[in-house]
Amino acid sequence: MSARGKAPAPSDPIAFIETFGALWRCLMSVSDETYEAEKLWSLQAYFLRYIGGHRGISQADLARATGTAPTLTGRLLQTLLERGLVRRTRSKEDRREYVLGLSVSGQRTRVRVDAARARFASRVVGVLDERDLRDFYRIAKKLFDAFGGHSAEQTGAGEPSTPSRHPSEDPCS
Repeated sequence: MSARGKAPAPSDPIAFIETFGALWRCLMSVSDETYEAEKLWSLQAYFLRYIGGHRGISQADLARATGTAPTLTGRLLQTLLERGLVRRTRSKEDRREYVLGLSVSGQRTRVRVDAARARFASRVVGVLDERDLRDFYRIAKKLFDAFGGHSAEQTGAGEPSTPSRHPSEDPCS
């Protein structure tokens, strides 16, 4: 359905892409609201979770694993470093590389981020019934298969590839 409540013609590809984009922006806004209490963007929360699950990952590998440009990864990590949530040290194996780990404060924040993510997921999925979920996964699989996409585990589903707007800007309305 369009923003005005009128469903576009099923064969209108532009309307599909615009609706898909609007839904993505809406979900990213809700996601950013989810992490607002921690003063984190969704992607920074994703970094905390990923680093926590992959101790000693290099900054370059984090960028590759999250599908984020290395320069953007560095900028977003800088805030996490300044806040003392992430530690960055030179690799013992390759002195040109940095390896990342969570500080004690980062580990505590990660626990809160994990809980917030679970609430976000429940909030989003809570408005869908079983049929909606089956249809969603069927359509998602079809699009992933057609365009060489990856499964939810490989893409970090629910996480943006770039930081979204400030949580106070609500594209859902």
